[in-house]
Amino acid sequence: MSIETSPGHHRRRIALAAVASLLAFATGAQAQPRGGPSIGVGRITSERTCNLYQESEGRSAVVVSPYVIAAASSWRTWLVRDCVDNFASIRTSLEAALASSGKFIVKPGGATYVVSGRISDVGGEGGPAPGAPSSRDGYSISSSKMFVNMDVTVRDAAGRIVYGALLTKSLETGSDISTGGFRATSSQSGQALYTQLQHEVALAVARQVAFHLVPMRVTGGDGRQIQLSYGAPMLTLGTIVMATSADGATTLRYNVTSAGAGMATAQLDGDGDPSRIGPGSIATVIEADDPAANGRRFKRVELPQ
Repeated sequence: MSIETSPGHHRRRIALAAVASLLAFATGAQAQPRGGPSIGVGRITSERTCNLYQESEGRSAVVVSPYVIAAASSWRTWLVRDCVDNFASIRTSLEAALASSGKFIVKPGGATYVVSGRISDVGGEGGPAPGAPSSRDGYSISSSKMFVNMDVTVRDAAGRIVYGALLTKSLETGSDISTGGFRATSSQSGQALYTQLQHEVALAVARQVAFHLVPMRVTGGDGRQIQLSYGAPMLTLGTIVMATSADGATTLRYNVTSAGAGMATAQLDGDGDPSRIGPGSIATVIEADDPAANGRRFKRVELPQ
């Protein structure tokens, strides 16, 4: 038995099939993950600060009777080891920093890239500033810092190391300025200090890893003012950025003037030919505690005729 259909009915069936295909394609496209390559944070090891305590417990008793006087005593000694994991939550902080970039999908397992590292040499330094006079009528300046070193590696899904870095981060913990009858002192310590240093380390590591895997680029601007492909919290107000032209012939220094979600604006700091800095130029960050942050800048000055 055969059923004949009209040409109009056949055309409607074709149209409905086409609509169904478009809906299926759109649904599949929406289901695809967005945000760039997947990344995970693996093992992060850190120093442990341990203190050893000795404690004792004793007991004594005296028995007296008409026939005998006796005394007895017993003592017990043991050791207590109190250990604190410095930067215990650095893994969580690093995951949050990478996720906030908007360039990666952070996954607990099965990621394209895995970041791991080791934190060591947590210490501090301080004392009078070099060259400060010790005379009674002069002035004195002293400061103290805390620093930490971290070795960072990034591996791909096959276990190959695709990136490595050695990071040193320092943070001022206190300062003292004395001149004449005036004295100003500031300091911080304890858990608040560890939390702040941990935050700075996580952001610095996230910047190094993110900018290596998904480089920061100039997306617009006239050269004197540029737009960047990363935003807060990777970049904040005052962050120093070095932008290099596409042909590598020019590198100029910029200061971030505003940062939002996924983008930032930076202003030229110094002199140079900004016409070579345009969309596609690669940009990198100079950390605030890097000596390069205090490098000389020159500005063109028009001399009188």
